[in-house]
Amino acid sequence: MLEAVEVSKKYWDRSSGRQYDVLQSCSLQIAAGEAVGMMGPSGCGKSTLARVLLRLLPTDSGRIIFQTQDVTQLSQKQLKPFRQQVQFISQRPESFFDPLLKLGASLREPLQIFDLPDSSEIIEAALATVKLSPALLDRYPHQVSGGEVQRLSIARALLLKPKLLILDEPTSMLDISVQAQILQLLKNIRRQEQMAFLFISHDKAVINYMCDRQLYMQEGRIT
Repeated sequence: MLEAVEVSKKYWDRSSGRQYDVLQSCSLQIAAGEAVGMMGPSGCGKSTLARVLLRLLPTDSGRIIFQTQDVTQLSQKQLKPFRQQVQFISQRPESFFDPLLKLGASLREPLQIFDLPDSSEIIEAALATVKLSPALLDRYPHQVSGGEVQRLSIARALLLKPKLLILDEPTSMLDISVQAQILQLLKNIRRQEQMAFLFISHDKAVINYMCDRQLYMQEGRIT
């Protein structure tokens, strides 16, 4: 379903005047419904790879194939269907919610962007999936817990009915008890929706629990 072929990315560090190879000829494949784990030390390029696969950062070379189409060749307008079908869950979900907007308005934003049906029933069904009360919709981001914000982030992604979730350390900023709840929730969602995951984590136990197979990244290379 998703394939990266020899993807490379360089960064220019102005302070040192040097260029760094963050991703070096990275290749991977994720089949429909498959959960693939990505491990590696901090700074090895995992988060950069996630953003490149999401087309939030351009590649310097290589191809990204999604359902037979090379998305590196598409314009921002042409990427719209891809962005609906490939969603991102971050370790900092609060960054996806406008602090000045009530959570209900933020939750509805993707439906408006992608011209999808918007109704109270659709929103409440998404909230039920992540085990949240509709009462949260009248609150602001600072009025809910970190675990609740992450659940809302997951609900927001699910509203678009994606085929693939790219999850970058989605529980690393949460308390241990909340981490377990979110991981179980994600596992249930994947089973029910037959959704594919690329799950990035430094925690081998989490990867073993969540994923069908795992990859390892070291100094910008996938092994």
